[in-house]
Amino acid sequence: MSRYVEVFGVIAAFLQAVGYALYLYDSVRKTVEPNAATWLMFAYGTILLTVLEWDNHASNALLALPATCALMGIIVAALCAKRGTLRWPRGWEDVWEVRAFKYDIALTVLYFGTWVLTVATLLDEADRSLAALVILFGSNATTITAFIPILRSTWRDPSRERPFAWTIWACAYTILGVTTIIEEGGWWTVLLLYPVSNALLHGMIAWLSRPERRKHRLHAAE
Repeated sequence: MSRYVEVFGVIAAFLQAVGYALYLYDSVRKTVEPNAATWLMFAYGTILLTVLEWDNHASNALLALPATCALMGIIVAALCAKRGTLRWPRGWEDVWEVRAFKYDIALTVLYFGTWVLTVATLLDEADRSLAALVILFGSNATTITAFIPILRSTWRDPSRERPFAWTIWACAYTILGVTTIIEEGGWWTVLLLYPVSNALLHGMIAWLSRPERRKHRLHAAE
């Protein structure tokens, strides 16, 4: 069984890397316009999530995908910075991007600060169960806040994204979910929240950016 877990983990990480290779290729060719707000939140958020997964005793098979996502997310954010689109929210016109960024920062400080207190053993036994809930809620809620800007921008303008990379990422997270179920021996595990939420959200971007929507918006603008 452990061999299957390792194989599935490697496949999920490989698909994640393939998706990023395609996305970076499209970004360099400027056939996609990465949402700066979302990728800024991805850049720091995925690193912290990987640390939490590691601290939660996730195996190398389960850590391979988030570690790949953390590294490649930083690269995409750096590409946005090079283009001058990665900046602090005071210059953004869309108020929802500003709100999403503020909520994401607040949740990140909340759950990561709680984790630090837990690791430093500054919490007594009675508070540890509450701390675990705070970490669980905060870390998974930031997945939603990070996706808000790109969901809104892709909804308004499907031509900003291409569905292929997002479909590959959704498949990668689905495989990671299956890997998690096999390794943990069932559905009732907190480690499953990360792949399930990401599979759904990445799939939504793929759906919103499908060619049919781009053609429909193009005809509507004519």
